[in-house]
Order: sequence, then C-alpha cells, then structure tokens
Amino acid sequence: MRKVSKLAAVVLAAAMMVSTAMQGNLRILGAQEQTQLKKLSYDVQKPVELSSGETVSFQVEKVSNKNCYFTFTLKETSKVAITGHVEGTSDTSLSWKFRNVYSDKLCSKSVTELDAVDAGTYYVVFDCTPNRLSDDQVLTVSFEAASLGWGKGVDGKTTDNPIPLTVGKDCEININEKYAARYTKFTLENDTVLTVQGNIAQSYTAGSMSVYDAKGTNITSTAAGASELALGKPGEWSKAYKVTLKAGTYYLGVAWRGQMYSTDFTFRTEVLKETDNTPPAKPTKLVYKAGTTKVTGNGEKSATVFVRVGDKIYTGKISAKGTFSVTTAKLVKGDVIYVWVMDKALNQGKYSKVTVK
Repeated sequence: MRKVSKLAAVVLAAAMMVSTAMQGNLRILGAQEQTQLKKLSYDVQKPVELSSGETVSFQVEKVSNKNCYFTFTLKETSKVAITGHVEGTSDTSLSWKFRNVYSDKLCSKSVTELDAVDAGTYYVVFDCTPNRLSDDQVLTVSFEAASLGWGKGVDGKTTDNPIPLTVGKDCEININEKYAARYTKFTLENDTVLTVQGNIAQSYTAGSMSVYDAKGTNITSTAAGASELALGKPGEWSKAYKVTLKAGTYYLGVAWRGQMYSTDFTFRTEVLKETDNTPPAKPTKLVYKAGTTKVTGNGEKSATVFVRVGDKIYTGKISAKGTFSVTTAKLVKGDVIYVWVMDKALNQGKYSKVTVK
C-alpha cells in the first residue's frame, strides 16, 4: 500500500472540501456563521423586526405549512423593497414565498403597492412549505426602505395629516390606492387670488381637485365659482382655475376613480394678486415706567407704531425682529398710554391701553 505524507493528506482533504462546496447550491456553514443565524417566528404576536438596509439570515426548520412573520416601522412615507431566497443542497425555489405586507397585526389589510407606503408599523408574511427541505438550508431576507421626503408621519390621506404645499411651487404627491384622495396644506398671510392646476400621470375614470378651509369644509364653489376643478387628460395640465381666498390656512385635495395602483400627481399654484387686508395685532410686552422717557414693546415687523400719552402722539418704527422703542415726554404716575400699530398697507390694528403706576 502506497503511503501518503501528512502534508499530502491535508492538501487532498482541502481539495475534496472545495470540490464539494462548489457542487450545485451547496452552502457549508462554519461554526461562527451558524451562530449568526436568527430564528424564524411563526407567531404573528412576536414577529421578527426588520430595519432598513438590513439583510437577515435564518436556519430553515422542517415545519409544515406555516407562515413566517416579520415587522417593520416607517417614520416617513417610503418606497419599500422586500426580497427573500433560500440556499441549500437541493432545488429550493418553491420552499419559501413572499406573500404580502399588511397594515394590521391580524394580516387582514394588505398593502397592494409598495412604491409609497405611509408612515406606520407593518407586518410581512412569508409562506412556508415542506418542499425538499434539508438541514443546511438558509433563508435570507433583505429589507430596504427609501423615504420619499414628505416628512415624519406625512401621508396626505386626510386633512389631519396633509402634505405641506408652498404657494408658487409645484407640489408632487404619490397616488398609491384606487378610488381614494390626497390632501395638501398651505397658509396665506394675506388675501390672495391664485391659479390652481393639476397634472396626473396615468389614466383615470374620473378625477377632480377641491379647496377646503381650515376646518376641512369644501369651499370650492365659493372660492373658485365651480363645484369641482376638473382634471385634464393624463399627463397634461388641467385648466388654470382662478381661486380667491382670504388670509388663512387651506387645503388642496385631489380625488379620482379608476384602476390606478401607483402614479404621481402634481399641484401647480401661482399668485395672481396679493392684498394685505389684515390689521396688525395689538402690540405686546409693553414696558413703561414713571420717570422714564420711553415705551418699548413688540409688534408686527417693519410696521409703524403709535404711542399716545395724554393729547400727544409719538411714532416709531418696528424693527425686522418685531421690537420697538419710542421716545416720549417724561412719564408720570397716572399717565394713560395708548399704543397701536399700522402696517405698510395702511391697515390699523386695535390699541393696547395701559396706565403708569
């Protein structure tokens, strides 16, 4: 019998191991790698938590017809991608299958579109079947969530949680449900006449835009002289509707019907006329002391402030920071002081009345 040196034996064993490892989908796990594998959860009450950008591997168990449960939480509306695959010594392509993402722990409300998933907690279900399972099979799940940049908890589904809109800038939102609506929110400092247009990327059965006040009441008829603002053809801007609004907070909403799963919608607004008809607020934080010759306080930025002591009126300019200091005659105990503000549009506010003590 031919003798084999110790060195040759070691080389031969290593070669056999490499040869075996290269056959098919065989994956040989080292002791350290095995300790890094997690356990699957078959209990919806205790799902495995996933984090964005995370790839998690699990040792596959020989269980029959069970579901695997995972959970993840989104702080912002995001595009979600979830993948899973199994490695092992045999063809395992049918052993594990991604089923769906659900918005409730009972897994009854499925999320049909992952291009724009709203902020919240969700549950992922994988089907488990016993097809050709082997002891060395490893399930790997990858999870990615890319924020759409709408801010924390902003989804636009209701006027309670709208997408912020800046008048004069296009506001793009994602539509990811059928027969639904989305809302934006904006604030006008002055009475404003503006134009509103909409552009929807995909085909729809019917669609329109509406204007709502701060309470969420539809005021489209009053503001635009129409019951609704009709959308144009898919991919084209609608008619430019003229909308007249007083200073305040408002919502623009879009609603549609049609077999639409995911598309973009854009609001376009432009100011036609802005009129400041809002009187300034009463001045605040007034400081006045007997024996001094000034009255200080806070008021509308860059406006004019008036101070009346007795039958004399003194004026001053409010700074860009909203503060003022007006020089007066020496104040004495018992003086009654009236202070009011007039803005650049000549709107005069109510006065504040104080008495020197």
